[in-house]
Amino acid sequence: MAQVFINYRREGGAYAAALLDMLLSDRFGEEQVFRAARSIAPGSDYSDIILEAVAECGVLLVIVDAGWLNKFSSDNRDYSPTCDWVAREIEEAFKHGRVVVPVLLSGAERLNGESLPGSLARVARLQYLRFDYRNIRQDINFISEQLSRACPRIREVRRGGTC
Repeated sequence: MAQVFINYRREGGAYAAALLDMLLSDRFGEEQVFRAARSIAPGSDYSDIILEAVAECGVLLVIVDAGWLNKFSSDNRDYSPTCDWVAREIEEAFKHGRVVVPVLLSGAERLNGESLPGSLARVARLQYLRFDYRNIRQDINFISEQLSRACPRIREVRRGGTC
């Protein structure tokens, strides 16, 4: 099973999630990185596969864009905690004792626990990483190093990769 699970919203962090997936897959191998859009086969029950992947991963990366907190706002009429897969995946990771790492994209501010639902407030207290379009090479190298520290089971496919 994949050691790195990429948690993201289609609305804001999808392109960064895809880029992060590509760069981490290049470094660690595709089988070590789970991103739903790439990792789930057509016709599969995505809910079972996602929950299993979260339960078995070593690290869950939470991709946080500038509008990420707005989804949890009480003003957002579309928000439903039971239908929000981003929240569900994070809660599942906590339930299974997985390492959860927020990855703040360009323009995203540090998270504030008061702006998150109770079950997710803990995310704001977690040490985060940055992934900025101006520093992709430097950031991916640092993220990879940190993933290797947080999840010793993950190994680089190519030492000194192209990043």
